[in-house]
Amino acid sequence: MQALYDYAASRGVRIEYCDLRHLNRAGDCHPTTKTIRIQRGLLYRKERSVLAHELAHEYYGDEPDMFGKLSNRAEDRANEWAAHFLINPDEYRVAEEKYGTNTQWIAQELCVLQKLVVAYERTLCRIGDHVYINPRHGIGQWDARIKVVA
Repeated sequence: MQALYDYAASRGVRIEYCDLRHLNRAGDCHPTTKTIRIQRGLLYRKERSVLAHELAHEYYGDEPDMFGKLSNRAEDRANEWAAHFLINPDEYRVAEEKYGTNTQWIAQELCVLQKLVVAYERTLCRIGDHVYINPRHGIGQWDARIKVVA
């Protein structure tokens, strides 16, 4: 959690813990005021996942539409950003070797929500005997390249 708090502080983001049950959400972000609100009393795994997700919205400057909703693309992008902030590639590899394709167990092992594991896996690309993490167009454009067994 400290890395999340440090990141928020480096961006000048204030984190408030309050009751958001009436909004039926665990967190929200107001980029214009640089404020993130988190539901008080969440389990540690959910709290860190939600905080990372909301920090992603602040990073991208995502603003809700007139109905208070964000686009599915903005939500997916925030989950992917949060996943890469919280999931260490080596720890993910060990968890995947241990639990195979069971994303719920991998999530518990990595102390994140299952949707972040799914988002993380969405950013992986296997080509031959290498897995590329968060690949982009162009030579050498990836966050990590890991050799895997066939």
